[in-house]
Amino acid sequence: MDRRTFLTTTCAGTAALSGCLSSLPWTSGGNTPLPEVPGGSWTQHGADAANTFAPDVAAPSRASHAWTSAAFTRWDPVIVDGTIYTTNFDPSNDGSAIALDARDGSERWRTTLDREGRHGRALVDGRFIVAHGSGLVALDTRDGTVDWRRPNESFDERFTELLAVDRSTGTIVVSYADGLRAFEAAEGQQRWKAPELPGQRVTPAIADGTVYAVGSVDGAATLAALALADGSVRWTRSLDGRSPSAPVVTDRGVLVVDDRTLVVHDRETGDRRGERHSFDYDGTTFDATVATDGGTAFVTSDDGLTAVDIADGTTRWQYDEWVYTAGCSVGTETVVAMADGGESTDRTITAFDRETGEARWDYVIDGFHTPSIPPSLADGAVFFATSSSDGLVAIGDVPE
Repeated sequence: MDRRTFLTTTCAGTAALSGCLSSLPWTSGGNTPLPEVPGGSWTQHGADAANTFAPDVAAPSRASHAWTSAAFTRWDPVIVDGTIYTTNFDPSNDGSAIALDARDGSERWRTTLDREGRHGRALVDGRFIVAHGSGLVALDTRDGTVDWRRPNESFDERFTELLAVDRSTGTIVVSYADGLRAFEAAEGQQRWKAPELPGQRVTPAIADGTVYAVGSVDGAATLAALALADGSVRWTRSLDGRSPSAPVVTDRGVLVVDDRTLVVHDRETGDRRGERHSFDYDGTTFDATVATDGGTAFVTSDDGLTAVDIADGTTRWQYDEWVYTAGCSVGTETVVAMADGGESTDRTITAFDRETGEARWDYVIDGFHTPSIPPSLADGAVFFATSSSDGLVAIGDVPE
């Protein structure tokens, strides 16, 4: 039975219970609060410092439209303590940082920063950190007041979106054209500069006092480990592909999709432990994002969504239709991704069973909406955006 047939037969009898094949009603203008305040946290790109995309929360049991924010955004939000922090850095807007109530989407505060273009967003030590082309700004998460600003003319807005924070030490790591820099969150003072790894293209990962980053050494793509304390290089390892994925740190090693292959590197030495999965896509370029629950790697790529056992490389399941390669969210029971509806032309937000890959529910977007924000998961809610929504969309277990 193919996936679309499975959905048609199972959802017909359970739509009232599960919300299967719900549609996107943002043209109706209705807004409904989520039944509970969404718990959990998503503090930076990749949900956490290790880039796992796994916030350790449960997806809603069904997905219906709750609300669409009135605040324009095309940038991934960060979430903590029932508040969503986002930005509207766009030439047609005022370049603001915005805090939204995660339950009903209402605006709590807005701070105009008069900025536009690519930028990074993260939460650390009660501050909403925004890295932009001219430096850093830290906003108090309670009211949006500016805590500190640190101008830095050497920043390049193409790289500032590659922002990672270590909450245990209050360290902010920012990619820039010539390498990496680290700042402390309390006052924004620079801690170190590491020019040995220029050419950043993906977000670094941080775990146990080490920064794992992908850059360029002698013109070749390179995975490197740097000491979080002072930026000194611990090891470097050349990669085979031109566009490797962002590194993801697990107890089993550092995961990178390199030259269409999921590879595990030793965290202490950088040695290549083994290849876990080779992807079949043979296009000119290959985009992939890795998420993980620790034992399984969930890869959104031009090959679809693939679940791979990290230990032995076994393919646990695969969804071979289109998915948004920018990433998915790994919940306690499901993996939530933006996907193609198979035989239908509709695109969906879909909750796949984490163990089997079967679709628990689909939320139809339709094929005319260009994705702009991949799904971010909080406890009982999913947040995303497309070209037609203007603002952030929240779906959850609310009445149809």
